[in-house]
Amino acid sequence: MSKVWFITGTSTGFGRQFVEQLLQAGDKVVATARKLDAIQDFKALAPERAHLAALDVTNKEQIQSAVQEAVDVFGKIDIVVNNAGYGLFGMLEEYTDEQIRKQFDVNVLGVLNVIRATLPVFKSQGSGHYVNFSSFFGAWSMPPYSIYAASKFAVEGFSEAFETEFASFGIKTTIVEPSVYATAFFADSLDQTEKKQEYAPLYEAYENGFSNMKIGDPAKAVQFIISAVNSGNPPLRLPVGSQAAYTIRDAYTKRLEEINTWIERSAEAD
Repeated sequence: MSKVWFITGTSTGFGRQFVEQLLQAGDKVVATARKLDAIQDFKALAPERAHLAALDVTNKEQIQSAVQEAVDVFGKIDIVVNNAGYGLFGMLEEYTDEQIRKQFDVNVLGVLNVIRATLPVFKSQGSGHYVNFSSFFGAWSMPPYSIYAASKFAVEGFSEAFETEFASFGIKTTIVEPSVYATAFFADSLDQTEKKQEYAPLYEAYENGFSNMKIGDPAKAVQFIISAVNSGNPPLRLPVGSQAAYTIRDAYTKRLEEINTWIERSAEAD
C-alpha cells in the first residue's frame, strides 16, 4: 500500500530528491515550498499522487492550510519530512541579531510549527513518523557554523524527547544527520556574515579542510534515508554518509574520553 509523505522544502536538494524518488516508487506526496512555481514539474510526474502546497515554515497559517489540504486530498499523512532549512556561515561576533533570530525561526521553530500542526493528525490515526533533518553539525560544532550547529543541536534535543513523548501514540521519530552533499546548502541557501579580517586564519583553515571533504550524491542519500524509514525498525539517529558517521563517532569518543578524565572529580561535587 502506498504511503502519504508530507515534505517541506522540496524545491531543491534533498527535498526535491524525496519527491522524485517517492513518486517513482508509487507513493503519494504533499510537496511544499515557499514558491509553487519552483515545484510545478512534480505534477507532471504523477498528477494523481502529487499535491502541491505553498508553505513557509515560519507561517503558521500556511502550515495549517497545507496540512488540512493533505488530509482532504489523501485522507491521511504517514510520514512528515522536516527538510526545510538553511545554513548560516560566519564567526559569532559577525552575526547580526536578525541573522541569528532568522536561523532559529526557520531551522528550529519551523520544525516545531510543522510538528505541532501534524501531531493531531498522527494521534487520530494512531500512527505516523517524523523525519527531522539535523546534520552532522547536530553532534559537533566548528567555526564558521556555530549558530547553524546550535540550531541543529536544538532539533536533536527536542526530537530525542519527542521520541518518548509520541511513542505511546504509535508515532516514530528519526533524526537525519547528513554530512556534506551537493545541494544548494553551499550556494543560494547559505547566508553569510560580513567577515572581519582578524578571523582570516580561521576562515583559511576552514577552506583548506573543506577542499578535502568528500561531497556526496543527494540522490544516494535520500535513497538511503527512505530505505531506513521503510525498514520497519528505523533508528532514532541516522548518520548519512561515511563522513557523517565517522565524524559523529569521533565527536562522541572525544566526549566520552573527557567525561572519563573528570568523572571522579565530578563525583566529588555530589
